[in-house]
Amino acid sequence: MAFSKDVLFIKKVGHQIKTFRKSQDMTQFDLAIKSGMEENALQRIEVGRTNPTIKTLLKITCALEIEMFELFMFSDEKK
Repeated sequence: MAFSKDVLFIKKVGHQIKTFRKSQDMTQFDLAIKSGMEENALQRIEVGRTNPTIKTLLKITCALEIEMFELFMFSDEKK
């Protein structure tokens, strides 16, 4: 089954969050606490099972101390 572009985009954003989190040696629990979220909500975002709001992405990027645009800089796309 082929994924639609929006589903693939949501999965890519979740993967970016996971990549940034791991690069800072943070667990999902650590990031959930730091961002004021439930751990299971963060898990769903990272695997692309939910479409996070801008407000949620802001909480995550602030906790990771990155800029929002960095979530959308996918390494598999041509520059």
